[in-house]
Amino acid sequence: MPGWKQKIEACLGAGQPVCRIVIAEAKGSTPREAGADMYVTKEGIKGTIGGGTLEFEAMAHARQILAELTPNQTGGKTGNKTGFIRQFRRFVLGPHLGQCCGGQVSLLFEGFALNCLAALQAAPDKNTTGYLHSSGKNLGLKDIYVPAEEPVLSPFFDANTRRLQMPPERAETPFYLYGAGHVGRAVMGAVAGLCLDKIWIDSDDSRFPEVRDPAITYVPASDMTRIASHAPKGAIHLVMSYSHRIDEALVYTLLKKGDFARLGLIGSHTKYQRFCNNLKKQGIGDSLLDQLVCPIGLADLQSKDPAHIGLSVAAQIATWLEAIENRE
Repeated sequence: MPGWKQKIEACLGAGQPVCRIVIAEAKGSTPREAGADMYVTKEGIKGTIGGGTLEFEAMAHARQILAELTPNQTGGKTGNKTGFIRQFRRFVLGPHLGQCCGGQVSLLFEGFALNCLAALQAAPDKNTTGYLHSSGKNLGLKDIYVPAEEPVLSPFFDANTRRLQMPPERAETPFYLYGAGHVGRAVMGAVAGLCLDKIWIDSDDSRFPEVRDPAITYVPASDMTRIASHAPKGAIHLVMSYSHRIDEALVYTLLKKGDFARLGLIGSHTKYQRFCNNLKKQGIGDSLLDQLVCPIGLADLQSKDPAHIGLSVAAQIATWLEAIENRE
């Protein structure tokens, strides 16, 4: 999943000025947490800061910023000389906004004209400390990308100085999905919005969709266990091939390796018990078998429809990601 810099570069590269909106601070009951962001262009939006009237008014203000950055029809000049705008605005989620949350948020607005592209491309893609967003009257292209001097662990907004410190963007968790059948396709579609580095493995390249998603790495492999044995530490693995024999070999390989974050296996309780019995004979102990999740998905959802299973499994993966993030 691309970070904020890459998302803005993509918009500008497509000839679309863009305004990024970030929740700088959230107090009380609010629809989204500090750090949530969205991107507004003339053609549409990506992401969300929680919906409702707050988002509607934020989008309206973002489009006012875009109007300042757009060349006018007479002189061909931008209303803003530098092509970059940064502002903070506070919103109270009370009756006048039609939202009963009762909290309040401070939003960061950053508008980027097309001439910002070169400055963004010149900045490094990775940042290990975090980012500093300061408002002011004389902002220039040099102020677009300012690394924090000290490591930032969570968003911190100073209302007095109008400065927002943001942590470095969280690395995507490696996600290995073994099997490109109907359920595999449904799962991969359902996890599209999660912070995952998606690797999709199957023994036959023809099983993958004809139209390939550039956000997914497709790996045809006659022996899928070889891919599993070289997976990075801390990955999430889902095993759902067309063959129980292959599934068992994959589970054995991953349990033996033992450095995964989560390991899920599609199937019933009966399949789980059968696999456990076989794996014990191969030397896999109870402590490792306890880490194998089977069946996968939400327990309350009994449907075997691939679309339902995909959504159910994606919801479970979202809980895994939160646990992994909180542990870190």
